[in-house]
Amino acid sequence: MNLNFEAFRLLERVEDVSSYDFGSVRVLDVGVSAPLREEKAWDVAVAVAEACLGCLGKVSTREGMLSVEIPEHPALACLGSQMSGWGIKVSGKTALGSGPARILARKPRDLYSKLGYSESSKKAVLCLESDVLPDEKTCWDILNATAAEKLILAVYRPDSLVGLVSVLARVVEMGVYRLDYLGFDVRKILAAKGNVSIPKLDADVMYSANDAIIYSGLVELSVSGWDGGLTDKCVSSSSPAYGKPFKEIFKKAGGDFYKIDHAIFAPAEVKITDESSGKNYAAGKRKWPRK
Repeated sequence: MNLNFEAFRLLERVEDVSSYDFGSVRVLDVGVSAPLREEKAWDVAVAVAEACLGCLGKVSTREGMLSVEIPEHPALACLGSQMSGWGIKVSGKTALGSGPARILARKPRDLYSKLGYSESSKKAVLCLESDVLPDEKTCWDILNATAAEKLILAVYRPDSLVGLVSVLARVVEMGVYRLDYLGFDVRKILAAKGNVSIPKLDADVMYSANDAIIYSGLVELSVSGWDGGLTDKCVSSSSPAYGKPFKEIFKKAGGDFYKIDHAIFAPAEVKITDESSGKNYAAGKRKWPRK
């Protein structure tokens, strides 16, 4: 299993996007300055989202819903690859990096010790949420941190279509991250899937995408040994901030994610099957559109 190799192979096949090379680094502009062709935009967005997952998960869109299915290694796919765990300076601002290149650079190091996973690869992939494209030095710094020979950087603005799909495709990640925060051993998650409503793409997409997960996200998990005491704690309704628009929550926190009550970062509904006992657990309820 090599997540970087699979993600690299996926993104090197992406067509009809603006790109440029710095030697061994190829930068794909998938939503910064060059508009994507409308008929290809969703395909590109899905490809980037799947690359973020290290190709361990499949992403699909249909009838106003986005779905994610991860048949194996959900913790590695979500926390080890998809999570925005690498802060990178681009033009003086911190851009968020996600994708399997984080494994090579060990960003953050203690996470991979907990997951018990490492890999080496001559090819690396990082997806970068940024308002501007990285310069040559930044690209080489990233490549050197991975110790790979080739790197693909897929760069997009948060308010682009790729940005919207990338956030929505984190619906399962948000559930897994919440469980990790609660102290559950996420390596016990055997398989995972989820779906979420797709909001319209506009200037408030960062807020509406989070609203979509908090109020319409459904995550279904198969686990080996569940702690029933965590069931009601792993959904967004366990937060005192539940019921408010995310835009209001964010502004009340002064625009600081770290000051927001952590429990709100969870899906609306969770269904859990404990394969070791055969028992089923459920918590939360989807409310979309949010009233």
